[in-house]
Amino acid sequence: MVEERKGILFRIIGILVLLQFSRIMIKKQIFIFLPRTPLCYALVSAFLIIAFIFFILGIAKKENIEIFTFPTKHKIIYAICTFLSLGLLFSTHVLTGDFSILTIVNMIYSSVIIPVYEELIFRGLCWNMLKEENLSEFKIFIITTILFSVWHLGYVDSLAIRAFESRIVFVVLMKMVTGLCFGIVLGLTRYATKNNYSTILLHGVMNIFGR
Repeated sequence: MVEERKGILFRIIGILVLLQFSRIMIKKQIFIFLPRTPLCYALVSAFLIIAFIFFILGIAKKENIEIFTFPTKHKIIYAICTFLSLGLLFSTHVLTGDFSILTIVNMIYSSVIIPVYEELIFRGLCWNMLKEENLSEFKIFIITTILFSVWHLGYVDSLAIRAFESRIVFVVLMKMVTGLCFGIVLGLTRYATKNNYSTILLHGVMNIFGR
């Protein structure tokens, strides 16, 4: 049993490494042919992550793992929360008066696409793969939270664009700390609500303020 659990953990880590490494390498190849303008970078990042979402769905189907769990109770409350989240997303543009394409793409990317992507991975695929090994949900919460923090190391390529070379180590470490804090909140939400639709909503709202 212990060996089987180690095996599933190594498989999960392998999937996570594959996703981040592939994203970095594919993006690197794309920008051999495209200019690295802010808008182009944002659009490529968005479409690449959307493609990876479908890849994750394919892995889940192959493994016969459910990665999206919609709430079965309090649906009206979730509907209201969804409406409020979308309202908050669009109101930020109204309040700032910034309706540029770049700002809108970045907001959709960070507050919609990334939350869906990461929650399907961590509070969906990883959570349920570990659950099938009969781990307690508290242990699953701990493992996925740690993995979520370390996962942010893989964003070093994106962080390098926004940070001076001398500060990149500090910026990456802070990103991991932020990932840990986010992971704790999102993991506890998943633990309490038993679904990851709630974590997608919460992740999106957190990214509106924390991106």
